[in-house]
Amino acid sequence: METTLTGLEPIPVEYVVTVAQSKRTEAQRRPYIELVERWGDEQGKLDDARMALRRLRQGEEIDVYKMPREFMPRYRQPENAKQLVEIVRTIDDIIASKQEQWTWAHVMRVMVDEGIIYQCTVNRFDQLVCAMIPGKGRDNVRKNGDYSIMRGDSWTLLPTQSYLAPTAAANRVCCNQIALLFAPVLQRNIREEF
Repeated sequence: METTLTGLEPIPVEYVVTVAQSKRTEAQRRPYIELVERWGDEQGKLDDARMALRRLRQGEEIDVYKMPREFMPRYRQPENAKQLVEIVRTIDDIIASKQEQWTWAHVMRVMVDEGIIYQCTVNRFDQLVCAMIPGKGRDNVRKNGDYSIMRGDSWTLLPTQSYLAPTAAANRVCCNQIALLFAPVLQRNIREEF
C-alpha cells in the first residue's frame, strides 16, 4: 500500500543538483546521481535528467582568480593561471586523441619538476586537472599512466640513450614535449631534445 504525504511540496530537481554539487567526492554525489537518474526514468524526463547529470559529473571549474594552494605563487596570478589552464586543455586534447604517447603521469612529472605545482598526491592532481577541464571525468587522470615516474629523479635527469634505458628515455621524450607546451608560462627556457 502506497502512502503519500499531503501538503508537502515536491523537491525541485535543481535543488537536488545544487546539494549534490556541494559534495566533494564522487562517492558523496552518487546517491544524488541515482536519485536524478530514477526521477528521469520514472517521470519520462530523460533529457532533463541527462542535462542535470552532466552538470553533476563535471564538478566545479577552477577559478583563475583563486587558484588552489597546490600551485606555486607565480601560477596563482590570474594572467599566468589563464594561460596555464589553456595549456592543460591542449594537453588533454593531445592525450585524448592518442596523437602522442603522453600520459597524465608525464604531465604531473613536468608540472612538479618545472615548479608549476607543489608535490601532491595523485588523487589531488586528478582533482586539479579535472577542475581545469570542464567535463573531464574524475579518475580519468589518476588512472592514466604509470605514476611510479614520480618516485625517480627529475625528468631532465632521465637518460637520453634509448639503447641503455628504453623506458626512461621514452619518458624523457614525452616529458620534453609536454614541457615545450608549458614553455610560455615557465621561468626557464625549454630546449627541444628530439
